[in-house]
Amino acid sequence: MTFRYALTLLTVFALPAAAQTSDPVIVKETAPATSARTGPEAAQDEGLQVYFPSGVSSLSQQAAAKLDRAARLYRDGNPIVMIVSGNADTVGSAAANLDLSLRRARTVASGLVSRGIPIDRLQVVGRGNSELPVPTENGVANSENRSVSITWR
Repeated sequence: MTFRYALTLLTVFALPAAAQTSDPVIVKETAPATSARTGPEAAQDEGLQVYFPSGVSSLSQQAAAKLDRAARLYRDGNPIVMIVSGNADTVGSAAANLDLSLRRARTVASGLVSRGIPIDRLQVVGRGNSELPVPTENGVANSENRSVSITWR
């Protein structure tokens, strides 16, 4: 059974200053940044992903450049909706991972709102350990699955 949890956009602000952090976030581009496309298409090609250490949902200063870039691409392309989808690896219970993935997505969404993205254009989704970028067995700590993806429609 696939667990998907979508939030109303106003709950993004329920977290206090989610951009304040202590633990590092690993930020990685999933494809070369040599695309000739701009706006949302470029972001889709380059895979805007924010990676988190195990059990962590807070952002570090390293994630700021990724969120700045996402906000710039959003403004350049003016898409209808920006989708912020959180994931967690398969270590821990499904319920705990769903909660963690949602906290990660909220943290990224809050950072985007603070960069001028209108809240009514955000869709925040926590996927837990279902629909993983890299399918794994239960109990596998895969760093690529501890992520938030930023996409557009």
